[in-house]
Amino acid sequence: MMFPTPAVLAADAVEADALREAFNAAFGDYLIGPMAVSAEAWPLLLARQGAQLAASRVIVEGGQVLAFALVAPHIAPGRSRLATMGARPEARGAGHAPRLLDRVLAEAQARGDRSIELEVFARNARALALYHSRGFEQVAELHGYARASGGALVPVEDRIDESGGQADAVAWLEHCGVEGLPFQQTAASIAALRVPLKAWRCAGAQLVFSDADPLRIGVLCLVDADARQHGARQLARALAAHYPQATLRMPQLLRPDRGGDALAAEGWQVEPLHQLLLRRSLSAARAAG
Repeated sequence: MMFPTPAVLAADAVEADALREAFNAAFGDYLIGPMAVSAEAWPLLLARQGAQLAASRVIVEGGQVLAFALVAPHIAPGRSRLATMGARPEARGAGHAPRLLDRVLAEAQARGDRSIELEVFARNARALALYHSRGFEQVAELHGYARASGGALVPVEDRIDESGGQADAVAWLEHCGVEGLPFQQTAASIAALRVPLKAWRCAGAQLVFSDADPLRIGVLCLVDADARQHGARQLARALAAHYPQATLRMPQLLRPDRGGDALAAEGWQVEPLHQLLLRRSLSAARAAG
């Protein structure tokens, strides 16, 4: 399908491979390293991000996707999410990002959403300037944490429930009542994962991880409903004790006040790059209109 001039289309109007190729090109110089998503992994990435192609938008010229904005509508009542946006390197600076963002905001408002949120790396000054110009405000910092193998172990003081799997993790997140989590830490995103998961719980906290590689444990989610984060600290100790020869890592998705402070207190190193969770209210704009 050919479009002679730049046109804004629904993302499901273009071929999946064309959108995926544009995504890979846009994130070839990503802050945390290039991304190369395979055709097999593409649907899983969309599901993990909650993105719906019918609600997402692309800019197309001459049959090529120049820029994209992947949208996750209705991640919570009255709230949607800009999962990610980007442009091919050769298409940057042409005004595609502001055009797409304005379109996404207008359509979220038309759906009746009260707010829309996104995550962005704090060092991405260009993206931050755009989001701030459109009224996005910071909700929280999102940090990554890592613990090297062979470190000193601290005794676990409380009982750890190690019986849970993916279904248990999703059910716990659906009923935990913890507000303000980034989407990737919520039940919908954890349910979309297609790797074997374990869910451990202790004193109002839950840790979700994969040990598919027993020497590199990937923590997918840590949530503590208690501000003191005692349960999260016990879970961190238990994980280190269970996998003493493994490197443990949590990506840049954890709020310090929802579990990150516990990892830092247990000696996990804070990753140098971090993200910001931003949100823009749409209710005031709707009322003004």
